[in-house]
Amino acid sequence: MDGAFYREILTENLFENANSIMGRRWIFQQDNDPKHSAKETKKLLSDRCPGLLDWPSNSPDLNPIENLWSFLKGRVEKQVNKLVVKKEPVTVDVFCEIIQKEWEGIEPEIFVNLVRSMKTRLEMVIEGDGNKIPY
Repeated sequence: MDGAFYREILTENLFENANSIMGRRWIFQQDNDPKHSAKETKKLLSDRCPGLLDWPSNSPDLNPIENLWSFLKGRVEKQVNKLVVKKEPVTVDVFCEIIQKEWEGIEPEIFVNLVRSMKTRLEMVIEGDGNKIPY
């Protein structure tokens, strides 16, 4: 994925959805990947986000999306293993369908709970003098 595609995803998905769910009371967080910190991306976020959280480098334990990816990976692996046991082929198309289905099947509470965990995560980092936390 390059910066242009990332900005397209933000424009077509993030802004409208976040505003419809949260109004203008949301803060966006991303890591320091080059496509996230590109001048064009920073401008887009500055123009469209009500708030943007500065993010320390090398802090995957703070980022709730990492927990979400792990959760999704577990669900996908479970479905793939079912096919393998039945000796059914797992083509790229089948794999993509599984990912899409499992993504769409994630309960909204999972997202809400991950967002709500941020306060605790940040408090733990502060209490631990910036050290890694068990998330």
